[in-house]
Amino acid sequence: MANSKDRADLVQIGQAVAALGKQLAEQGEVQKNILAVLESLLETNQAQSEMIADILGAATQEAGPSPVADALAAVVAQVQLLNENQATMMAQMAELPDAIGQQFAASLSGWSGPTAPHE
Repeated sequence: MANSKDRADLVQIGQAVAALGKQLAEQGEVQKNILAVLESLLETNQAQSEMIADILGAATQEAGPSPVADALAAVVAQVQLLNENQATMMAQMAELPDAIGQQFAASLSGWSGPTAPHE
């Protein structure tokens, strides 16, 4: 009797682990999609930074100080900060799947499962 209950418990545990594995895989795909979008944003921001730097270079070639150049320099600094922040966020997101897997493995290693009935 205990043997069939143990088998039923193991089947249930196996199904739960399979379901969790599927959920982790789905989360991994979502994270990959997020990373792809963030990479696209970063590339766009870098392209914009280069264009703004070109404009800044052209604006600073004037004979005197230019308020446009000062404004563009401030914009370039802000866009570069945005680029750095997005790169940091992408690096953190890239580490997330492994961290989730490690946490999942750690939580399973501490779980002993159902205990056999005492006779």
